[in-house]
Amino acid sequence: MKGLLKPLAITLGVCSPLANAQTYDLPLSQLNADEQAIINQQPAGLQLVLDSIQTLDNDTVDAITVLSSTNPDNVKRVESILSSSDWDHLFPQRNSAYTYLNFLKGIGKFPAFCGDYNDGRNADQICRKSLATMFAHFTQETGGHDASISLPQWRQGLYYLREVGWTEETSGGYGICDPGLWQGASYPCGTNADGSYKSYFGRGSKQLSYNYNYGPFSLAMFGNVEKLLNEPNLVADTWLNLASAVFFYLYPQPPKPSMLHVMDGTWQPNAHDIAGGLVPGFGVTTQIINGGVECGGSVEHRQSANRIEYYREFANYLDVPVPGDEVLGCAGMQRFDTNGNGALNIYWEEDWSWSPDTPNNVSYKCQLVSYQGPYSAFIEGDYRRCVEDKFDVRIVDGDQPPQLPVANAGADQNVTANGNVSIQLNGTQSTSSTSLSYIWQQNNSDVIAATIEQPNSAITNVQIPLISESTNFHFTLTVTDQASQTSNDEVVIFVSSQTNNGAPTATLSGPDQITVGQQSIVVSASVSDLEQDELSLSWNISGGITGQVSANNQSITFTAPNTAQTLQVSLQVTDSAGNTINAVKTIEVINSDSNCPTEWKSDAIYVENDTVLYNQLTWRAKWWTQGNIPGTEQWGPWEQIPQTHCTAAFKRDCRAINKDRNSTGRNELLNRFIHRASSRSS
Repeated sequence: MKGLLKPLAITLGVCSPLANAQTYDLPLSQLNADEQAIINQQPAGLQLVLDSIQTLDNDTVDAITVLSSTNPDNVKRVESILSSSDWDHLFPQRNSAYTYLNFLKGIGKFPAFCGDYNDGRNADQICRKSLATMFAHFTQETGGHDASISLPQWRQGLYYLREVGWTEETSGGYGICDPGLWQGASYPCGTNADGSYKSYFGRGSKQLSYNYNYGPFSLAMFGNVEKLLNEPNLVADTWLNLASAVFFYLYPQPPKPSMLHVMDGTWQPNAHDIAGGLVPGFGVTTQIINGGVECGGSVEHRQSANRIEYYREFANYLDVPVPGDEVLGCAGMQRFDTNGNGALNIYWEEDWSWSPDTPNNVSYKCQLVSYQGPYSAFIEGDYRRCVEDKFDVRIVDGDQPPQLPVANAGADQNVTANGNVSIQLNGTQSTSSTSLSYIWQQNNSDVIAATIEQPNSAITNVQIPLISESTNFHFTLTVTDQASQTSNDEVVIFVSSQTNNGAPTATLSGPDQITVGQQSIVVSASVSDLEQDELSLSWNISGGITGQVSANNQSITFTAPNTAQTLQVSLQVTDSAGNTINAVKTIEVINSDSNCPTEWKSDAIYVENDTVLYNQLTWRAKWWTQGNIPGTEQWGPWEQIPQTHCTAAFKRDCRAINKDRNSTGRNELLNRFIHRASSRSS
C-alpha cells in the first residue's frame, strides 16, 4: 500500500511540565467528558467516522465459520450475496492464503462494512456496491495482469500475496526505524535474531507497506502497535491479508472521505468539491486510493482505466446498477483539500487557552487540529496520552489513590556471542500514575563488569565485553514516581560464549546509478570483526576498471566507463584466522542523456518538478524542499509518479527477461515485470 495510509503517531511524546508548577490531579471523569465535548463540537462527519471504524473483538472474529448461525450480521449479509463458489469463480488464480473464510473474518472484524442502516438506505445494495468497489481496487493492486491467457484480467485478482522480490527472510526495507524520528519512535521497528530490522514490504490484498502503516493497522486489529511491527508476516499468512483491504476501505485520510462514506452516500460534496470534479461515484474512490499518480490528467490513466473495467465486471456479477451518468474515472479530477466536505480535524494537539479554574490557569486539555501530529481521534486513549504528554498532570479515577509504581525490566534474554555484544534493556512497560525516573544497575559486576550506556533512561544499551565462558549478567531497574515511591525489577541476560573464530562482516555503500564518464565515484566499506582480528582488504572493479584505494583501505574511487553497462565493485576481506568473505555493490552505468532521476539525498536542494528515486519509487517535487523524506508526510513536498525506466529494478527485470529463453521462466519474469511496471499503484 505505497503512500496510501499516511503515518499516524500513537503513543510517544516528550513531557513538557510547567515551570515551577506542581502536578495537577485531573479526574478521569473530567478527562472523558472533555474529550466527548470536543468531539461533539466537530462536524457530524467525525462521529460518523468514529462509529464506522469500530471493531469486533478477535475471539468473536476467530469463531466465524462459513454459514454459521452465530456469525455476525454483516458476515451473514455477505454470505447471502457471495458464496464460497462465487469466491472461487471470481478469484481462480488467487494465492492459497486468500481463503473464503479469511475473507469472512476480515469482513467480520468491521461491523460497519456491509452493516445495517436505520435511515432507509438499502443495506444490501450498498454492500454489493462496496464489494464490487473493493474487489476492483485490490484486483488492480494484486492481480496477475496477464493478457496472454484466456482468463480475463478482472478475474486474476489476489494473485500476489507478498511484494515481488521480497521474502520473510529479507531484512530492512520500507521502514523509518530511527527512534530519533517520530515515525520510528511511535512505530518502533521489530528486529530479527541478528539485530537487523524487520522488513515492512507490501503484504496482503492492499500490499500494506512501511512501519507507519503496519503500526496503525496493528492497533486496530490488536489494540497495540507492537504485534504487527514484530510479526509483519501475519499480514500475509492470516485473515489479516483481507482485513487490510476492509480497514483501508473504512478509514478516511482527511481531507479525503472514506470510500465507504463515498459509496453509501454519507459523504456529499460541497460546492468546492464539485468545482474540482469530486462527485460521488467509483471514480472518486480511485482519487482516494492513488489520485496523485492516476488522476487529474487530460486523459484516463491506464491504471484507472483498469479499475473502471474491473468495477464494471464485478458490478455486473454482483447485480450492482451502474448509472450512465456515474463518474467512473478521475481524469481532470482535482485533489481533495481542506476546503472540501471531507476535511476533518482528527489530530490531538495542546490547547493553549487560558482557564480561570485551574491553579496555573492552563486548560489541561487538548484540541483537535487538521495538521498531522502524534495523537489521533481515531485511536482510543490518544486524548489521554496527549493531555499527559502536554501537561504535568496526574489522571485520578474518583477517590482511588494514585497507582503505586511497578517496575518492569523486560523479559530475560539469551544471547550467543563470540566477541563484544550490545544488548538493549527496555523499561518502558513500567507503570505508574505519575511520571517516572529510571536507574539501571548491574547486580553482579564483581564477576564481569558490563557498561550501561544510559543508566537513567527507560531504554538503554548495555555493552558486554568478550567472555571466555558462558555468564549470567543480572541488571536491576529501579523506578521512582513523583511521590518518591520506588519499585524494582530484575532482568537476567545469559550470554553463551562461542569460542569459534567467526568471519568478519562487510557492507558496501555507494550510488546505485551513475552516468557514463562520471568522475570521482566513491564506494565505501563498513567492515567489522567480533574478535577484532587483523584484516586484509582487497578491492576489485569489473570490466577491467582501476580505482584509487584510500589510505585506510575503507573506500575506492574511480571514473565510470564511457559505455552503458552494469559494474560490480567487490571487496574481499580476510581475517587473521583465514576466514574470508566477499561484499559486492552493483552499479548501473547509464547514458547521460537519458534524463534519469537520481537517488534522493537529505542534504540536496530540490525545486518544483525535480524527480528523484527513493525506496525504488519515483517522486516529483511540488515545491522547493530540502531534507524532507519522500513519502513520509501526508501534505509534504513530494508526490509519487509512475515508475521510471531508469530504476534498477526495472532494468534487472529487462535483462532477466532477455536472458531467460525457457518459456515458463520467461513468462514468470514477464508477469513480474508487468506487475512491477504497470499495476503497482500504491
